[in-house]
Amino acid sequence: MARVKRGVVARRRHKKILNQAKGYYGAR
Repeated sequence: MARVKRGVVARRRHKKILNQAKGYYGAR
């Protein structure tokens, strides 16, 4: 997976990881 920075989740193409983003950012 590419580097996910803040605001990326806001993008529509990353809508799929929006759900995983919650746990993803928490792990970072």
